[in-house]
Amino acid sequence: MNELFDKLIVRIFFTLTICLLIYLYKVGHAFIYPSSKRKLLKRIDPAKNPVDTIHFFSRLIGIGLIFSEFHFYMSEGMIFALADFLIQAILLFIIYLATIFIMESIVLYNFEYTDEISKRKSYPYAIISFAHSIGIAYTLKIVLAVARDSIPLIILLWLFAIVIIGFSVKCFNFFSKLSFNRLMIQKSLSIGLSYMGFFWGWVIMITSSLNHPVHNIKWYAVQTMLKLILCLIIFPIFRMSIIRIYNIKQDFVMSDKKVVDKDNEGPELGYGIYEGSLFLVCSYLTTVITGHVHFGTFYPVY
Repeated sequence: MNELFDKLIVRIFFTLTICLLIYLYKVGHAFIYPSSKRKLLKRIDPAKNPVDTIHFFSRLIGIGLIFSEFHFYMSEGMIFALADFLIQAILLFIIYLATIFIMESIVLYNFEYTDEISKRKSYPYAIISFAHSIGIAYTLKIVLAVARDSIPLIILLWLFAIVIIGFSVKCFNFFSKLSFNRLMIQKSLSIGLSYMGFFWGWVIMITSSLNHPVHNIKWYAVQTMLKLILCLIIFPIFRMSIIRIYNIKQDFVMSDKKVVDKDNEGPELGYGIYEGSLFLVCSYLTTVITGHVHFGTFYPVY
């Protein structure tokens, strides 16, 4: 009976902590976007600005995703378990906001939040922010699971993951035929959907490479790098196979008025969906090979 009562208290404390973090995001939002401080005192009107709704609630989904598989260790007592959770929750929340700020500084450095969300109501900006929120939260969830509540290891794995993700997003122009800055200015949905598939694809491959036990930090780093290199080898094979098998048209010519630059509207929506979907599918298939193939010894049963 006491054990059930303790678990009830833990769940209530968990709920209140998540609510606290949701409130703290309201304060942290002002630090990430200083130009929007006055907006904190206003109500959110989803009907008037759905772009802001996408941007805002993606952050809240991310907060929930981070703690979707959190473990409470009750062996040392309930007070110790709650204190340990509170420390890790605040740390992960700070890391989450810091990572979002870093990613948006790298990718959206030419675009201001207030201009894109409040004034221009840019859907591509909101979609890219949505992709960052979910992808970063999922990465932190895997980091937390691998680190097993070790705060130094959480910080180390986070730094390792954010460096790799930072390098990967800088390669978007190499993988995509779409002009990022020009299409962002044109508010083309194609660039938002293409980037979302690209970013989530990299997150899937990076987290799959990170998701294995840490017995020795040096051996863990070697295994992770080998898996990432294997991803870079296998990914093009899947991409080329899908394109060749289904004979997908790849010539993206700027002069083709049916595909691009039609009345200054940017590429057709279908091409952005195609790029994002292709990268995401190939990334997932790659992780099937690099992270879900298990080797063992077969012992026949007589």
